[in-house]
Amino acid sequence: MRSLRLKLSLLFLFVALVVVLVVAFWVDTTVEAGFDAYCRSCEMESSSQHNGNDCLGVGSLEQTFVEGIQDSIRRAALIASLLAIVLAFVFARVITGPVNVLRSSAQRIRDGDLTQRVAVNTNDEIGELAVAFNDMAEQLDANEKGRRQLLADVVHELRTPLSIIQGNLEAWRDGIVAPSPEAIGSVHDEAVVLSRLITDLRDLSLAEAGQLNLTLEEVDIVQLVASTVASSQDRARHAGITLVERSDEPAKTAYVDPGRIRQVIRNLLDNALRHTPHGGSITIVTTTDSEGNVVVSVSDTGTGIAAADLPHVFEHFYKADQSRERSRSGSGIGLAIVKQLVEAHKGHVRAESSPGLGSTFTITLPPDTHGQPVL
Repeated sequence: MRSLRLKLSLLFLFVALVVVLVVAFWVDTTVEAGFDAYCRSCEMESSSQHNGNDCLGVGSLEQTFVEGIQDSIRRAALIASLLAIVLAFVFARVITGPVNVLRSSAQRIRDGDLTQRVAVNTNDEIGELAVAFNDMAEQLDANEKGRRQLLADVVHELRTPLSIIQGNLEAWRDGIVAPSPEAIGSVHDEAVVLSRLITDLRDLSLAEAGQLNLTLEEVDIVQLVASTVASSQDRARHAGITLVERSDEPAKTAYVDPGRIRQVIRNLLDNALRHTPHGGSITIVTTTDSEGNVVVSVSDTGTGIAAADLPHVFEHFYKADQSRERSRSGSGIGLAIVKQLVEAHKGHVRAESSPGLGSTFTITLPPDTHGQPVL
């Protein structure tokens, strides 16, 4: 029985039925006993007066009988009412008990105890509410842990470039070393990394808060991908990586923010370049699926991602190998930004990988999001 409404209805019906049965039983018993007593009294009075017609009128015996019936009905109603009150109290306690447990657990969560969970003992609405409560508590706990981890990761990522910049500046100020062009270039590179990290964090926070504005327009995705890949060709050549871009059609249009989609493609290319060794290759393919969505895939022949790490690649600062420091060319949240920006366009992104064989990141964009709410 899954419906709490049905349970309550049956409980009320049960209480009413009990009350009716108590009244009926009481009245039936007392009326029969009272009527027998009345008949015996009537026979005795008739015998003493030798006149059977005296019992046809409403005399003292009839009045006594009626009063006895009325008194019995009052007693039956009183007993039935007390019984109904007891049953109502018991049933209310049974029903509100789990609700009180939920209320108490909610107050503990409000006070900061995010480990609070409730037992699920029924499969009705109260049980479903308990399941939803536990899911909410799990999500809150995960979000809080993620927030703390994100703060620690941000501090860690900011500390490295700031330490390098500060160390070089102090050495130059104290005259320990002269500011050579190479040292100045190193400080400049760290400042660029720091600036990019701050910009990425800002974009990510705006996207996750639903406050990132998109300027949508009809864009040729094939041309946009081709121009973005062309800007990365020099970097790929210097790394000894072959960068290939192709499409099965000369043009594919979608209603998107070109700057943000270019950022998505660039982040995927940066990620592929960082994890593809010298002599490897990266292939970017633009196509259309059976539903008319525009699909862009970025495949590399890099190190690949373990199956246990694959579900986490879009998380902030996630590292599959915690013992290895990430490349200084990345901010550590590029894939998280990719996910947020693609979802802001009502699309989705997925990752596929085999360790040692490379990875493929695929984004799917609807051909026209015009008129749809976006971040």
